[in-house]
Amino acid sequence: MSSYKSSAQLKGIAREKSLGKYGTLIGANIIILAIQLFISAITSVYGGSSLILFIINNLITLVVTILLGVLMSGKAYLYMNLLYSQPVSTSDIFFGMRKHPQKAVIIQSVFASVDFLFSLPSQILLFRYQSAPSTNTMAAVFLALGIALIVNVYVSLVYSQSFFILHDFPDRSAKEILATSRRLMKGNKFRLFYLSVSFIPLYLLGCITMFIPLLWVSVYRYATFCAFYQDLIENASRSSQ
Repeated sequence: MSSYKSSAQLKGIAREKSLGKYGTLIGANIIILAIQLFISAITSVYGGSSLILFIINNLITLVVTILLGVLMSGKAYLYMNLLYSQPVSTSDIFFGMRKHPQKAVIIQSVFASVDFLFSLPSQILLFRYQSAPSTNTMAAVFLALGIALIVNVYVSLVYSQSFFILHDFPDRSAKEILATSRRLMKGNKFRLFYLSVSFIPLYLLGCITMFIPLLWVSVYRYATFCAFYQDLIENASRSSQ
C-alpha cells in the first residue's frame, strides 16, 4: 500500500539536505539564470510593428528554450546529488551537456512546444491590441491566456519528473522517460500542484523584502520537488514488490 510523505515532511527533507550547501545551490541557480538571460538577449530580434518579425522572435525563443534543456537536465542532476547525499558542485549544472543531451532536448521540447503553441494566440492577439485596442480583443487575450495557463500547468505536472528520471534511468529512451513520468504522476498531480502553490506565500514575502530571499526560496522549492520525486520512486518500488 502506498504511503506518501506529506508536504511538510518533503519540505523538512529539503531543508535538512540543503543545510551547509545553500551557497553552492544559489550560485548554480544564478549561473543558470545568467546564461538564460544572456542567450535571450543576444538572440532577440526587434519586432517593432511587424507581425512577421514578432513571430520569428518567438520561434527563435522556442529553439533557444529547447536547447537550454541541457541546463534543466544539469539542474536536476545537481539536486538529485543533493537528495541522495552525494557531493554537489555548481559545475553539476553542465552535466546535461556531457551526458544524454539529446534526451534532455527532447524532454524540454515537450514543455517548450506546448507553451509556444498555446501561448502564441494570446501573444498575437495582444500584439494586435497594441495597434488597434478594443474590448473584444482584450477579452480574447484573457481567454487565450487562461487556456494556455491551464494546458501548461497540466503538461508541466504530467511530465514534471522527466529530468529526474533521466538521471535515475539513463538507459531509457526519451519516450520511455516521458511515459514513466506520466505513470508516476497518475493520482499525484494534485499533490504536486498543492506543493507548488504552498510556496506562493514565500515568493510574496521575497518580493516585498527586496527580492534577495527569492534566491533561497528557489533552492528550497526545487529541493522539495526533488524530494517529491524520491518519494514517488520509493512508493513505486514498494508497490511493484
